Amino acid sequence: MSQNFHIIENGQPTGPYTIDELRKKNIQKNTLVWTEGFNDWTKAEHVPLLKDILHATPPPYTKAENTTNSHQSNPNLPPTPPDSVNNNFGYELAKRRERFFATIIEAIIITIPLFIFFGDSIDGDDPFSFGSIIAGGILSAILGALFYPKWGGNLGHRIMGLQVISVDNGEVIRNSKTGAIRESLKSVLSVFIIPVIWLLFDSKKQNIYDKLARTYVVKKK
Repeated sequence: MSQNFHIIENGQPTGPYTIDELRKKNIQKNTLVWTEGFNDWTKAEHVPLLKDILHATPPPYTKAENTTNSHQSNPNLPPTPPDSVNNNFGYELAKRRERFFATIIEAIIITIPLFIFFGDSIDGDDPFSFGSIIAGGILSAILGALFYPKWGGNLGHRIMGLQVISVDNGEVIRNSKTGAIRESLKSVLSVFIIPVIWLLFDSKKQNIYDKLARTYVVKKK
């Protein structure tokens, strides 16, 4: 008898499916699978029987609702996938201190050229002047447009081993436009205290500019 597998599909456990049925469903490397004998959900790329049917791009993944209750009421269901996978597309959210150091690194990178090239046009005695804010936003946008397509984040993220992903589909942000918008929002909003300290209280460790750009900051896999 061929081995059957359950998979996470659209945030819910489905199945069981034969390997031929899974082939038609175009499962990805990061698709979570479970079969008899497994202790917990496992990425399909770690299951030798499935290696010939995998595709490279991971699918969108949203948190399952009421899966825990369903499992408790029916012990024959496969185990509930962990919350960290449900919520963050299989990534671990960056720690607040990691984001703090990444921000400090990026701020230093921005401040040095800002005063070298724009020192005469901004008020050096007032870093919160209109000219300073605009110049910082422009430079941040340029750096975001340059760095995001290559690294999926800014230089501070790169040094700290972090990346920026989309809230909507979990894909690493490698788009110049999105990178420029996120970094300019970060630069301008950082002038105000509330958008910055929001990170300390947010359950998803998002600043306000993360929410506006619809991004998470995560650790690289």
